[in-house]
Amino acid sequence: MKHLLFIICLSTSLFFTACQSPSPETFFGKVVLNTNLIADFTPERFGKHLEQETVEFPDVPASKKVGDEAQKTVALKIQVVEKALGDIRGLNVSDEDAKELKEQSIQLFEKVLPVYKNEYTAYAKLCDSKGSDEEKQALLQKIDKDYMPDINTVFDRVYVLGKAYAEKHNLNVNWGN
Repeated sequence: MKHLLFIICLSTSLFFTACQSPSPETFFGKVVLNTNLIADFTPERFGKHLEQETVEFPDVPASKKVGDEAQKTVALKIQVVEKALGDIRGLNVSDEDAKELKEQSIQLFEKVLPVYKNEYTAYAKLCDSKGSDEEKQALLQKIDKDYMPDINTVFDRVYVLGKAYAEKHNLNVNWGN
């Protein structure tokens, strides 16, 4: 009987620990600071980064490429974004401003993920295969035109809500201003 009582107490304790809200620092790190993982999302930055992954230098044998470097970069970015999204979804929050911030952050990551999986993956394949500049530019322009306005709007909301959250919880954050 003592063992059963001990198991019940332990289970109850673990349940309440698992359901606890994260500290403001942990929450802020996962919901706001993790947006730094996609800070290079813009076609100008990420497109250039993918293009640079395929550059070879004739006098440098170590720069010889296999032919899938840009695609591997996108695949890694997808894994990182999916992990961050899973971490954010797994957070238990109780106050309304934290819920709104969490939802906006989820929305942001959900908006960029399909672009990485589709347009940036296609762009990376073109980079790796030395595709035409016209095809590559068309993909980057599509991202800029079709996705960036909405993504920038959500990114700005996360930033504004994150600033308010940091102030409310007295978090020492350098916003780079």
